[in-house]
Amino acid sequence: MKILLSCVPFDGGKSGISVYVRELVAALKAQGHSLTLIVEADAADSFPDYDRIILPKICRRAVVSMLYHLFILPFRIRFRAYDMMILCAANRRALCRYPIFTVAVVHDLSQYHVKAKYDCFRMFYIRYLLPWFVRRAPAVAAISRSTAADLKKYWHIPERRIHVIYDGLSIPEGKESAEPWLREHGVTRPYILYISRLEHPGKNHVNLIKAYSSLPAELAERFDLVLPGSDWNGAETVHRAAENSPYASHIHFPGFADREFLPDLYRRAACYVFPSFFEGFGLSLIEAMYCGTPCGCSRSSSLGELGEGAALLFDPEKPEEIASVLKELLTLTESRREELRQAGFHRAAQFSWETAARQFAELPSRRPFIFGVPCDNVTMAQALDRLDELIRRRSGFAAFINAHCLNIACKDPAYVDILNRADAVWPDGSGIRMAGRIRRFPVPENVNGTDMFPLICAKPYRIFMLGAAPGVAEKAMANAQAEFPGAQFVGAAPGFFADEAEERAVIKRINVLDPDVLLVAMGVPRQEKWIDEHRSELVCGVVMAVGGLLDFVSGRIPRAPLWMRKLGIEWCYRLYQEPVRLFRRYVLGNPLFLLRVIFRKD
Repeated sequence: MKILLSCVPFDGGKSGISVYVRELVAALKAQGHSLTLIVEADAADSFPDYDRIILPKICRRAVVSMLYHLFILPFRIRFRAYDMMILCAANRRALCRYPIFTVAVVHDLSQYHVKAKYDCFRMFYIRYLLPWFVRRAPAVAAISRSTAADLKKYWHIPERRIHVIYDGLSIPEGKESAEPWLREHGVTRPYILYISRLEHPGKNHVNLIKAYSSLPAELAERFDLVLPGSDWNGAETVHRAAENSPYASHIHFPGFADREFLPDLYRRAACYVFPSFFEGFGLSLIEAMYCGTPCGCSRSSSLGELGEGAALLFDPEKPEEIASVLKELLTLTESRREELRQAGFHRAAQFSWETAARQFAELPSRRPFIFGVPCDNVTMAQALDRLDELIRRRSGFAAFINAHCLNIACKDPAYVDILNRADAVWPDGSGIRMAGRIRRFPVPENVNGTDMFPLICAKPYRIFMLGAAPGVAEKAMANAQAEFPGAQFVGAAPGFFADEAEERAVIKRINVLDPDVLLVAMGVPRQEKWIDEHRSELVCGVVMAVGGLLDFVSGRIPRAPLWMRKLGIEWCYRLYQEPVRLFRRYVLGNPLFLLRVIFRKD
């Protein structure tokens, strides 16, 4: 697959997002995908072995980079050269339009949880501009369930369009010792470790320092507090808090930690603590678990999600709770330490970049939703393979959707629920293909029941026809038997029942015959609701809701010429045949459908 990735911002390779970019790119390449990277000028050398689109140097300024991504990048790139695009940090950069299937990755919405995290301009951009543009992306990836919940709550992205794709374990297999680096920075005793950029208030160093400062003297004398990381916004507040601590000489800021000795740095630590107020994932937490270091972390955001059952949890707002967890971690019995180690090993093993890369590559082929209705974006051949599978299972339900069906779905939530319970929902008509182009999901082929019917008849299926007005189903069966002499038509019955007794008799007849395919043609949404109501009692391979199919097969209504069907304007021919009955469906319904596709968010 040809994948275009926006690797902006890269933060000089010294942030969680830069680790995410580096690891995801490597994992996608290892799985054989052809990658083109959009990178900042000062990050180009970090990816020498890839095709790159390098942004102008002026994009080093954050505000210029934001605007460039929004309004210039979408028109600069030849998007048709790629199968999909991944925005690796859509909580910081997005596009105003998405010419191809695009996955917008959102790491966190911490701005809604941490006061004064950014300046006024950035808060406006993140709260008001980004949500609007990210909502337009065909798919949104969250790196934790916590972030997924925030996307739904704050940015109002429908749950069905959010895909949780966890980060992987990114710790290198480095064998370099951390001891020389630690001694160089004055660390000679056992230590408590927290690796994070020095950012206040978000990373919560101040409350950690307060908690450390409240430890009993005998513990503070035995264990130092080591805080590797580069200075970031508010770092001066963190340094000031350390200077004011009674144990100031025991608190160390050694700067950015090289990845090559990270494993040894974790393993040497007496414990690892992650007190951040809010995190989208918390990479260093599972890194520490992987290295066998007992951990404590905030119970908020994704940290509680990752740490539950594998780390000791605390309220990051309360230094006394952090201090209590530190005391427990520093005085663990050997059995309790081993218990936490094993739980950490098990938790860390659940995350891998290979899994994340595979999940991204699978997204273009996943079921998209239109107005809450699923749509299987498959070819006719793939639909027939799915039909074979459902028949073997002897419990399938397949339906077709077109623009008219989706207009009905906007007003009938029961119909939407039924389609969500169907085993297959296939795209029928040019309206769905147009919706796919507008919303950037693939609709490779018009998979309609009328074109599928001859292909079904060519297979060794036993077919029962149910629906339409009296006599139509019988006439359809007679015509089909004449045209497809090798097919097995086992019965037919009208779809309008005089009473419940007649309906029960038809169901009993179907069950005795046990067809492979039961074609139900009662009109939308009556046919789907009838199938859903009686599905549990029907004995057959698969039930298919086929709309006006029997009218066409019986000859009661002729189909449009082939050239009109190929051009996607069969609806014009249908309108010509029945202008009064179909005026609302096509003349009013088609423009309404397009407006809904463009402006509705679901």
